Amino acid sequence: MRLKFFICFLFLLGCISSYSQDYEYKERKKKRMHYIPRYPIELGFHIGTSQFLGDLGGTEAIGQSFIIDTDLPSIRPAVGFFGRYNMGGHFSFRLEMSYLNLSGNDKFAGKGFSATTHSDKDGWFRFYRNLHFQTHVFELTNSCQFIPYNFKLTGSRYTKTKQNTLSPYIVLGAGFLVFNPQAEYNGDWVDLRPLSTEGQGLVEGRPTYSLVQFIIPVGFGVQWEHNHDWILSLEINHRFTFTDYIDDVSTDYVDPAVFEKNFNAETAQLATSLARRSVEHDPNNIYGYITAPNAQRGDPKDNDAYYTINIRLAFYLKKSRFLALVKDY
Repeated sequence: MRLKFFICFLFLLGCISSYSQDYEYKERKKKRMHYIPRYPIELGFHIGTSQFLGDLGGTEAIGQSFIIDTDLPSIRPAVGFFGRYNMGGHFSFRLEMSYLNLSGNDKFAGKGFSATTHSDKDGWFRFYRNLHFQTHVFELTNSCQFIPYNFKLTGSRYTKTKQNTLSPYIVLGAGFLVFNPQAEYNGDWVDLRPLSTEGQGLVEGRPTYSLVQFIIPVGFGVQWEHNHDWILSLEINHRFTFTDYIDDVSTDYVDPAVFEKNFNAETAQLATSLARRSVEHDPNNIYGYITAPNAQRGDPKDNDAYYTINIRLAFYLKKSRFLALVKDY
């Protein structure tokens, strides 16, 4: 009796094992349960806006970092193109070239201010300083893009049928920017770096700054992929820089005698005029001590930064499938 029971038990165990093996086999035949793009390479472009965060521009309060210090009148355009290689469904590399314009103007530091009526508000001192700038910026960056999860909206992830996938992501990278700050004077835009408006290269301890700087872009966004054809994204990207001279403002006012000593008369007059512009709306110098030599002109403790908000459209290169390192099709 025990022998018959044991034989029956082994038979049932074999059936269960056989079913389990068949089930596992079928599971192996299924596609992986995570999303992977069918094509590894994308090419695309982006268009959006840029906002400078530095000594010039910003809201009425003391300068803050990121969106809280957005100065609407100083928002400028940003465009570019990029290529992206997908390592799988969660990680990719992005090489990008961009052009953007950055701008800042003290006249937007607050409303209702007068240069001849003192105010204790933080914005009034920047309004009285009366500086402004703009610069064309060219960027080259290489970034890593991480997608924590891909949300299937419609269709099947595991077949060639049409599908839509929504994916939030994080961006971290490194790159370089090229810039050249300018200010408008008598109807012309004048390069500021050659004028050494704060004595850069003329005064000991104030070296000339480079127009090529290292940057670290950090951002986040959300992308929508349609049918393995194209990807539409919305992204906010903040750039940390290692310079405080994107706007040509960082330290203190310099004595005009420094310009007279190192430049010809015409250049010295131009440097003096662009270094200290409070006299343009306070010709009687009522509060001239605020912008006198050695008075604070900028804040060297915080480097400049800027951020962009853009829309991105990319298309898969469908002939690039053989280059995929991770395949799920």
